[in-house]
Amino acid sequence: MLTLLEKVSLLQRAAIFRGIRTESLGRVAAAAHEISFEPRHTLFRESENPDTLYFVLEGEVCEMQNGQEKRKFGPYEVVGIMAVLAGNPYPASAVATQPVRALRIDQQDFYDIMAEDFDVTRGILKALVALAAGEE
Repeated sequence: MLTLLEKVSLLQRAAIFRGIRTESLGRVAAAAHEISFEPRHTLFRESENPDTLYFVLEGEVCEMQNGQEKRKFGPYEVVGIMAVLAGNPYPASAVATQPVRALRIDQQDFYDIMAEDFDVTRGILKALVALAAGEE
C-alpha cells in the first residue's frame, strides 16, 4: 500500500497534475485509493456518466468508441479526467487490456478538492489548455 508521499510523487508524473503544488496535490493523493483490475474489466461504459477517474500505476487501459480503439493509457496517465470534468455521458468506454493497478479518485471528492483549493483548479486548467494547444 502506497503512502501519501508516494502517491503525491507518482501523481506528479501525470501531465494533468504536474503544475500543482506538492501541498495541494497532497489533497488529491489523500482522496486516491489503490485498486486493481483484471484484463477485460470495464472501468466505465460508453454513453454513461463516469463518476471516477483512474491514475494508472501499472498495466494498460484502452479507451474504445463504437467498438474502435481510440486511445491507450499506460503508467502515469489519467483515464476518465475529461469524462469526470464534463459530468455528462461520455462517448467512450475504458477497458483494462492487461492487469491494471491504479489510483481511483471519485468525482465528488475531486470536485470538492477543486472547490477548496484553487491551486488544484488552476493546475488542471493550465494542463487542459496545454493539452488543447498540443503542448503535451
